[in-house]
Amino acid sequence: MYKLIVFDLDGTLAALGKGVLPENLALLRRLENAGARIAICSGKPTYYLCGFMRQIGLRAPVLVGENGAVIQLGVDLPPRDYHVAPHSDAARRSIRLLREAFERAVPGMWYQPNEVGLTPFPRDDAEFDAVQGAINALSEQLQDVIVYRHCDSFDITPDGITKKSGLERLGKLLGIAAEETIAVGDGVNDYPMFEYAGLSVGVSVKDESKVDVNFATAGDALNFLYSVVGKE
Repeated sequence: MYKLIVFDLDGTLAALGKGVLPENLALLRRLENAGARIAICSGKPTYYLCGFMRQIGLRAPVLVGENGAVIQLGVDLPPRDYHVAPHSDAARRSIRLLREAFERAVPGMWYQPNEVGLTPFPRDDAEFDAVQGAINALSEQLQDVIVYRHCDSFDITPDGITKKSGLERLGKLLGIAAEETIAVGDGVNDYPMFEYAGLSVGVSVKDESKVDVNFATAGDALNFLYSVVGKE
């Protein structure tokens, strides 16, 4: 029996910068009513996820932010149940070095208000190149960090913190095993949680070998999930 369904946000549950479609909101509520705990696992910070998840109207949503670094149960602010993953001093130092280098290379660039990692948002191709150049120049000095390059940003997170590690910690908090978990996502930073979950569901995942099943849209994936969970 599947007890937990974990969704990536951008590109999976919703288009980049958009809300969840009304018909998909209804399916999420049906999944919860069928007995599944619903979680969002995203590169976005939990503060952002709080505001996003309030529109959905679930009874007990779970937020996993910064690619697994932070877990929050519920959408209350200030949070009542909040957990930050441990990470090394070397990772903190590497993130400081990168922030300083980015500020020199691209003045005025916006950074996501993270608690643990670093997420700069370059505004054009030249700024993307400048950020990548700064990362490359510091490569021999960086320790204990992972860099993800996305279409609109970079995510720099401490090594060992992934969506998989976030789900492992979440499973322990909730008492839900990996084989009772479904992971739903679309990109390379979702691959670690695909490895963890008992069932992995892709939304237009390019490498279909990474998932058990793959669908063209979030609606198709949600209908499939209800066919699985709703019949248990």
